[in-house]
Amino acid sequence: MNEERFAIVVSAPSGTGKTTIIQNVIQESTDYEFVISTTTRPRRANEENDKNYYFLSKEEFKKIIEEDGFIEWAFVHGNYYGITKKEIDRIQRLKRIPIFDVDVQGAATLRKILPNAVFIYIVPPSLEVLQQRLRGRGTDSEEQIQLRLKNAVEELKCYSYYDYIIINNTIEESCKCFHAILKAEFCKMKRMENKIKEILSGVAYDYTAR
Repeated sequence: MNEERFAIVVSAPSGTGKTTIIQNVIQESTDYEFVISTTTRPRRANEENDKNYYFLSKEEFKKIIEEDGFIEWAFVHGNYYGITKKEIDRIQRLKRIPIFDVDVQGAATLRKILPNAVFIYIVPPSLEVLQQRLRGRGTDSEEQIQLRLKNAVEELKCYSYYDYIIINNTIEESCKCFHAILKAEFCKMKRMENKIKEILSGVAYDYTAR
């Protein structure tokens, strides 16, 4: 894999399936590391602290805000979400490519902080399908589902923040698209330029001579 390191920023309306897709990508390669966000929302039955999220109380979260400990944070769906500076330091020590899972507010902030990052937006085939998926996972109340659907409409209007859009018809198809995007990004001239210069630096013979 190319030594050039960059960041990947992924967003999607709640319930679209981005977590499953990101997990697939990380399991396929040791080059990537999931950026664990910090949140005040309740932990779901299938989630682990320090793996899916760092779960904190609102008081603990606000204390980190006061200490300027976040690179970005937002208030979404009635809860706080953010990425701590400590989490970025952890991934830098591992020398891996960070994959951020953020909402559109977070993506807008990261655009300013990480101008060379790759921004990927995962969207549902339709709002009707999204509603079915939200109900199917059985983790949200009716009030929460309606809030998430309302927010999804507003979030979808922010599609222009992103470099790539994946319509998640099936997880398998979306994972293939995600992997294809990453392969293409690694082959970009700006990421391969140093390798070309390295090749040319060893040229001792004039191949244009006749």
